[in-house]
Amino acid sequence: MRIQRLIVMIAVLSLVSGCYFGITGRVIDAETQQPIEGAVVLVEWTKTKGVPGMAHTESAKVIEVVSDKDGKITISGDFDPMVNSPSVTVYKKGYVAWNNEYIFPDYKKRTDFKWGDGYVFRLERFKNSYSYINHDSFVDGAAHVGLSPDKKQIFLKNYNESAGIDAAKERIGRDQKKGNSHE
Repeated sequence: MRIQRLIVMIAVLSLVSGCYFGITGRVIDAETQQPIEGAVVLVEWTKTKGVPGMAHTESAKVIEVVSDKDGKITISGDFDPMVNSPSVTVYKKGYVAWNNEYIFPDYKKRTDFKWGDGYVFRLERFKNSYSYINHDSFVDGAAHVGLSPDKKQIFLKNYNESAGIDAAKERIGRDQKKGNSHE
């Protein structure tokens, strides 16, 4: 009887482990602690498909929400036990993109995020010493831009209309400097 209960308990836990309940949170300025209105929060659940050694990742569910005047957000969950942990990326013009896995600019592993109600996303202002090109690369990887871009229209529009343009300008400037140094 105990073994049967244990088996049932393990089965239930394995089914629930891929389930993510909806959460609420806030987006604030890391320095001033003031709410940030209009920050786009991109959440993506993926599934790993294929066999070991030939596996690939596919987008399973994408959610985009925009913070309100108080910086508040509500993210619906996903109840598919076969999904991978969600990837969360937050962006607002003038700020460094926040990601639940890595921290820009040095790609340190983030350890302070836990999926749950009340999480506060603290966005750091973009510094002059940062490279828009490097930030662009960070966002591309963090937001899995190549995976289902059609489902990330709000995020990509906001990013491309600001930091994406700044990255392009920085590339042009860099390329012009290279061209002038060869003359």
